[in-house]
Amino acid sequence: MSAPWSILGIGMTADTAAIRKAYAARLKAMDVDRDVEGFAQLREARDHALRLARGMAAAATEEAEPIDEDAEFEPEFGPSPEAPARWTYAAPELPGEWSGAQPLAARPGEPDDTTMLGRMAWAAAAAREGVSGAGIPLTTIDPFTAPFLPGNHAADDALGLRPGESPAERLAILLDPESAAASEPLSETEARQATRALRKILDDAAQAHITRAQQIEDWLAEVLARGWPRSAPLLEDANAAFGWEREWAAHDARPGVAFLGARLRGYRFQQNVLQPGHRYHKAWNELARPGKAGLFRMLRKPAQGDVDGLLRGVRKNFPELETHFAPDRVASWEGGNPFAAGLLVLLGVIALGVVLALADSPSGRRSTLEHDSWAAMQAAVEETFGEGHDPSWLWDRQPELAGLLNAQARDLLENGQDQSAVVRKSVEIVRGRSFLNGRELPGADLDTAMTLRLAQLRAARAQSDAACIHLRNSGVLDGITPVPPELRGKEREFAAHLAETGKLGRPQDHGERTAMVPGELIDEVVDTTRLSHDKVREAMSGKGDDATGCAVTIALLDRTLAWKGANRREILMTL
Repeated sequence: MSAPWSILGIGMTADTAAIRKAYAARLKAMDVDRDVEGFAQLREARDHALRLARGMAAAATEEAEPIDEDAEFEPEFGPSPEAPARWTYAAPELPGEWSGAQPLAARPGEPDDTTMLGRMAWAAAAAREGVSGAGIPLTTIDPFTAPFLPGNHAADDALGLRPGESPAERLAILLDPESAAASEPLSETEARQATRALRKILDDAAQAHITRAQQIEDWLAEVLARGWPRSAPLLEDANAAFGWEREWAAHDARPGVAFLGARLRGYRFQQNVLQPGHRYHKAWNELARPGKAGLFRMLRKPAQGDVDGLLRGVRKNFPELETHFAPDRVASWEGGNPFAAGLLVLLGVIALGVVLALADSPSGRRSTLEHDSWAAMQAAVEETFGEGHDPSWLWDRQPELAGLLNAQARDLLENGQDQSAVVRKSVEIVRGRSFLNGRELPGADLDTAMTLRLAQLRAARAQSDAACIHLRNSGVLDGITPVPPELRGKEREFAAHLAETGKLGRPQDHGERTAMVPGELIDEVVDTTRLSHDKVREAMSGKGDDATGCAVTIALLDRTLAWKGANRREILMTL
C-alpha cells in the first residue's frame, strides 16, 4: 500500500465515499493544533486519493460507453499536482478566433477563476524559485480592450499579479509557509495585495453554488491556517464572511476552523491591548521593549501586578503572543523586587568605574544584537522624526509603529545590514504612512500631505522619470532617494505631528479611487506642460511614456492644490 492510501489507512479504491470516510476517521483522531504538518499531509492525501479515484472511474466509463465531449466537469477548489507541460519561454497560446463585435470593456478581461484556482501549489513554488511566469498558460485578452485607469495602489504591478495569475494564486503565494518570508509579518504592500485578493475570493464564494462555496471555504481555511501568523490581518474578513465564530465553541468544530478561532481571539486581544485605554496597555509596551528592564523601573513603569497579570493571561489563553515580548525584559520582571539588589549593583558599578579610571584601563563591552538594535532605533527615530525624539517617545505615542520599526531593525541587522540600512527603511515606512494617512485627514493636514507628495515627485523625477512613475504607482519614496534638506525637514515635522496625534497607525485600504477632472483644470495642466490635450488625456489614462506621465502627474497635482473648484479632494485622492 503506497501514499496516499497508506496515509488514509485504506487500500486503493475508486469509492470516493470510502475515501472521505477514512479521511474523517483520521482527522477525528488528530490534534490539529499540535500537528499542523500532519493535518496538511492528510488533506493532500485525501485530495490525491480523490483525483486517483476519479481517474479510475473515468477509465471504467471509457470501456463501458463513449465519452461525451460536451460534458462539463467542475474542478476541485485548490491546487493541482503540477503545472501543465509547457516550455518556459513559449509564446502565449492564442485560439485564432476573435469577434469584431465584442464591445470595449472597462478593463482587460480577467481569467476564469475555476481554471486559475487549480495552480496554487506550483505557482507558489515558482515564486519561491524566482521564476517569472514559467509554465503559466496565458489567457487570451482582446488586444483592443480599453485600459482601466485605477486610482493609487490599484495598478497590476502594485497588486503584484503576474500574467494570467488569479487572486487566489496571489493569496497562496503571499501566505506560502515554505517561502523565505514565511516567518515575517506581511509588509504594508503585501497586506494590501492579500486583502484585495481575499475580498475577490469571498465575492466568488458568495456568488457560487453551495458545493463550490464549501470547497472555497475549506481551501481558504487551510491556506489561512498554514499561513499563520502572516494571515492574521485577514482572519476578521474571512470569519465575517463564513461565520466561523459560531463554530468555535462547538464540540464538533472543524479542526482548521477551531485553530483559526484560537488564533483570531489572540489577535483581537493583541489589537485591544495596543489601545492606550486598555488595562494592560502599559504592561504590554513595557514587555515588548527590547533589552532588560531598568533597575528602578517601578518608579515610572507599570505595576508589578499588571505585568504578572498580563503574563499569566497570555500564557494561559494566548501562548503564541508571548513571542512579542523581549525574553530578557520578561526575565527581569519575573525576578522580583529589584530595589535592594539594584542599589548594591549601582554602588558596585560606581566603585568599579573609579578603579578602572584610576588604573587608566579602558572598559569595553561586547556589542550585542540588542545593543545594536537599540542604537539603530535611536538613530532611525531621530532621522525620521527630528531632533528631540527618541524610541521611548515613539513607544508612548505609536506603540504599533515602534514595534514594527524595532522588528525591522533587528531583522536587517541579523541579516548583515548596517545602521544606515535601518535608518533608510524607517524613513521609507514613515514616509509611506504620512502620505497614506495624511491624505485621509481634513483641512490643513490634507494640504500638507499632498504638498509633500508634490515635492517628493519632483525629487524622484530629478533622479529619473522611471523613479517618478514608480512613486506615482506605489505611493512610497525609497529611503535611498536623495531629497533637498528643506523637504526632509518638513517631512520630519509632519511625521512628528501625526505621531503626536496618533495618526501614524497602519494605513487602511480604501480601495480604488476615481474622480472626474473638470475641463478647466485639464486646460491648466495643458498650459503648464505645453503638451497637447490628447497627450495630457492619454497620460491621465495611464498611457504614454514615463516622461510625459510624470510631467502630467506633477502638473495635475500642482494645479489641483491651487484649485478651488469642484472635486478637489476627490482628485487629490487619485494622485
